[in-house]
Amino acid sequence: MHFNIDRPAALALCDPLAIRIEGWLFAGQRHAALIAVEMLAEGQVLGESRFFFPRPDVAAAHRFPPSLGTGFSLLGFFDNRSGADSLSLEFRACFADGTTETFARQAVRLIRMDHRRNHYGGLLVPGETKLRHRAQIYSSGPSVDGGSPECLDLIRRYVGPPPRRVLDIGCGLGFYGKHLRSDGHDWLGAEVKESDCAELARRGLPHQLVDGRKLPFAENCFDTAICIEVLEHIEEPDGFLAEVRRMAPRLLISVPNIEIIPCLQPHLVVPWHLLEADHKNFFTRWSLRALLAHHYQRVEVVSYGEAPLRTAEGTRLDYHLFAIASV
Repeated sequence: MHFNIDRPAALALCDPLAIRIEGWLFAGQRHAALIAVEMLAEGQVLGESRFFFPRPDVAAAHRFPPSLGTGFSLLGFFDNRSGADSLSLEFRACFADGTTETFARQAVRLIRMDHRRNHYGGLLVPGETKLRHRAQIYSSGPSVDGGSPECLDLIRRYVGPPPRRVLDIGCGLGFYGKHLRSDGHDWLGAEVKESDCAELARRGLPHQLVDGRKLPFAENCFDTAICIEVLEHIEEPDGFLAEVRRMAPRLLISVPNIEIIPCLQPHLVVPWHLLEADHKNFFTRWSLRALLAHHYQRVEVVSYGEAPLRTAEGTRLDYHLFAIASV
């Protein structure tokens, strides 16, 4: 037999959940009877290919007929429950008469991370074959307990020295309220989810259940309103902001930064959260400023939350926009 495993190279670093193989095989006089190539490890078949395609480079180098199918590509899956650092791969040719022949072995190194432990890790379970739809992938999910320390620093910077009357619209489970109250501010959370309000009550955080359309507070009864990752969910943001302006002369607001999408295009990626199913509005710094300027005389927009990916040129991208708006 003549063969080569082009990728991965020997001792290359691989994700055991997605071992990508490229190679070629010529089985000599038995080539016409070749029906499959299998990849095995520890006695398990990790993947196979039954489709062979011409490799012009191989045909030229070995003087094979140009149309001869020698190339193969397969994607293997290895359940590395033992946490092994390396894996010995075996490649086996399968023939029409039921016989097999091992033609190559190659050792690879394995990453230690098991991505099945990540959010949405169930998508990496081979037995999960159900077709997913948009609402199941770009879903809102449960309320999160934490918040952004960087956003908290911005809120503290612009809310002013305590005590200030602060309304936290869409406060969730009260991450920012807990810290602002400890700073000495008079904080009140407004939330549409009854389950979140129940948790706020359990935590002893002052709050009010609202319907999301009208806010049951008097004019100018707060010094500052904060609205963190909420405006992108609002059906009619202009009317919502008019209601917020009625109650507070200053607004601190954070939204996802849609500007990073074209910057990440060379990587062929879009951050998951930016396309969440319930997002109704998508903001650039200019569109956010223009919307807020309908209701506030002074508006400034900054960015925060460095994204884990940079541009193809290596420059920083920020995941969020933060606006300070005041009358």
